[in-house]
Amino acid sequence: MPSPYDTPPDGDFARYIEQLTRPPPPVGAPATKRPPRTPLPKAVPAAAKAFAPLRQVVQGALFLYVAWLMLSAAVPLLAPWGALVALAYLVFAFLRLRKLPWRNLLQSKP
Repeated sequence: MPSPYDTPPDGDFARYIEQLTRPPPPVGAPATKRPPRTPLPKAVPAAAKAFAPLRQVVQGALFLYVAWLMLSAAVPLLAPWGALVALAYLVFAFLRLRKLPWRNLLQSKP
């Protein structure tokens, strides 16, 4: 039984291909495009600024994990070294995050 998704709704595949390959209308023609998007505000929320170091540490951990997976798949002898790299990164992350003012992160600022 043929699938209904194999052909266009009206069944005319040649016309469908012609519609797809038709050149775009001239510049002066009425546009059928969406209206332009409104730009996002430039201001960054305070919570995003406050948690930027934490986000960077998490991104770094994910990057190291993916890199370790790829390297250990390519060179199996590197797999045991992943634990040492993870331990070194945990020490780095602890020392970096320890310096943050955790009590002041979520307080609203007037």
